[in-house]
Amino acid sequence: MAGRIILFGATGYTGRLTAEALANRSAERVVLAGRNQPALAALAGELEEAHDWGCDIAVADATDTMAVMDLIGSPDDVMISTVGPYTRYGRPALEAATAAGAIYLDCSGEPPFIRRVFDYYGPRASRTGASLLTGFGYDYVPGNLAGLLALRKAEQAGFVPDRIDIGYFLRLRGQTPTFSSGTLASSLAVLAEPSFAFRDGAVAAERPGREVRSFSVEGRRRDGLSMGGTEHYTLPRIDPRLTQVRVFLGWAGSRTRRFASAGRVIDPVTRIPMVRPAVRRLAATFAPGSHGGPSAVDRSRALTAVVAEAFRGDAKVASITVLGPNPYELTADLLAWGADEALHAGLGSGSSRRTGALGPADAFGEPGFIEGARMLGLAATD
Repeated sequence: MAGRIILFGATGYTGRLTAEALANRSAERVVLAGRNQPALAALAGELEEAHDWGCDIAVADATDTMAVMDLIGSPDDVMISTVGPYTRYGRPALEAATAAGAIYLDCSGEPPFIRRVFDYYGPRASRTGASLLTGFGYDYVPGNLAGLLALRKAEQAGFVPDRIDIGYFLRLRGQTPTFSSGTLASSLAVLAEPSFAFRDGAVAAERPGREVRSFSVEGRRRDGLSMGGTEHYTLPRIDPRLTQVRVFLGWAGSRTRRFASAGRVIDPVTRIPMVRPAVRRLAATFAPGSHGGPSAVDRSRALTAVVAEAFRGDAKVASITVLGPNPYELTADLLAWGADEALHAGLGSGSSRRTGALGPADAFGEPGFIEGARMLGLAATD
């Protein structure tokens, strides 16, 4: 049976953008999946009319694990999951792909979910033959690219970095953009959960926003909060001599340091039994999932800017800035590109397919990853 691309959560905000990206690529053998059959049929019809592109549909609810399992019919299938927040809804699709030995991509920016993929599902995937790519969107592909290029730049200059810092920012045009309900739901969920970092050569738990540091972004100093990302797992694979990897998110702008102060107060409270589940329920009430987001005009007001700085001791030995499109459309394009490449043996085929929990460079090789990112509009500068 030929492999298919199964887009789960196709009628959500990110799902629709990803479906559009797949149609723009004329991707083959695509199945739009979700819980609402009329909405799926309407979306498929819209895409056929706009792009002369055909796809199938399948119905499955994220709360019905067996129905999600039934979406995957072959180890050659590629599952894209856009059903978030992933800490609440992400497990069935991840479980299904891992059990089937299939290929899986998501765009999670949630540290607890990402750590679960690498620490628990990664070893299982290596045994079943599955290939898992989590955080395959604005979070955290540009940082993987910037980090890789900074390491290679330092290497070419004769340095061996032992630390790399990565900062994620937005380049704003005009008024502050709005965010999708899925982004808000994920952000609220993250506040109540532990995060992690790569320190002293190992991944270790720490609270979100434990550290704040500033980066130079297009000539301006911008603050970022420390947060767990895929780079903590993937960059030390590229250079095992790294002993520290730090990832910072700078979406809060001038309020970053106030968020860090609030985090110091919130963290002890969320350790109290029943408080963390209560915060999760609150997040679910105010941001129930990915059911709406910014318009195309609003999306165009925020573009991607990611900085990677490599250090040897306290000395900075290399710096790379990656600029790119708005985060939502970048995420959709990355998911569509990654799935299409994977469907056509971009991860290798048969017994040579790369398996386990993978980073972009692990999955597609450094040249393939760099070229794919370039085609999607991610441009690196010194």
